[in-house]
Amino acid sequence: MLGAFRNHLVVVGGWVPELLFPNQQHIGSVDVDLAVAPTALSANSYQTICARMLNAGYSHHTSPTRFSKVVAGATEPVKVDLISGEYTQGEKCDSVRVNELQVSCLRGIDLAFEGCDEMKISGRMPDGSANVVRARVVRPEVFVLIKAFALDERMKDKDAYDIAFVLHHYQPTLATLAERMRPLVATGLGREAYAILRAKFAAVDSVGPVWAARAVPGTGHDMEQLQRAAYEDSQELFRSVENLNRR
Repeated sequence: MLGAFRNHLVVVGGWVPELLFPNQQHIGSVDVDLAVAPTALSANSYQTICARMLNAGYSHHTSPTRFSKVVAGATEPVKVDLISGEYTQGEKCDSVRVNELQVSCLRGIDLAFEGCDEMKISGRMPDGSANVVRARVVRPEVFVLIKAFALDERMKDKDAYDIAFVLHHYQPTLATLAERMRPLVATGLGREAYAILRAKFAAVDSVGPVWAARAVPGTGHDMEQLQRAAYEDSQELFRSVENLNRR
C-alpha cells in the first residue's frame, strides 16, 4: 500500500535480520520500523502515507508516529513505526513533518538512507492472498551500527540479540563485513556507533553478549554458549576492522 513511496522508505528495525538471513530461526517481531526520508511528500502520489494506512484499516497514533492493526494469526496488534534521521539539509532536528505526519528523528537513522538495497519479499497479505513486493532494506553493516545507537539509548535485550544474530549469520566472513563497514566508521555517525559497539561488546560479560543471550530464554539454546558466541563474533569483526586500518 506504500509502494508509491518505495524510494523514500527503508526497513530498519527488528525485521531486518529475518529479511537478510531468512529461515535461520530469528525470533522475529510484530513491530515494523520504517525509516522515512524527508522527501516522502505526496507531490507525485494521490494519497499521503497517512491516508493509505488509514484506508487499509490501520489506527493512527502519535508520539511516536505509529500505526497499528489487528491481523489474523498475530497474538497482538501489528505496529508500524515511522521514524526519520536527525539531519535535514545539514540541520539537526527532533522531528520532521511529512504531510500531516510529525515523524520523530532518531540517532543513526540517517545512515539507513545511504546504505540500503531493494529486495523482493514474498508472503501472505492479511486477507490470505499471496504477494511479492519490493522494499528497500538496510544493509547488514549499517543495521549493526544503527542498532548500536539503540543499544546505547535503551535497555532492550533484543537490540543486542539482533546485532549478534547478524554477525553470526553474515556470509561469507566477518572480514568481508568489516571491509564494508570500514568506510562507514571512519567519520561521523558511523564512528560514534562503532565506538558504542566496541564498548557494549568489550568483554564476554559486557551487556552486549549478556543481553543477546538473555533475549532468547526457553528456546532450548545454551545461554552461556550464546553469550560466548556473541562475544567472539564481535571480537572477530573488531579485529578485522583494525587489521584493515593498519594497511
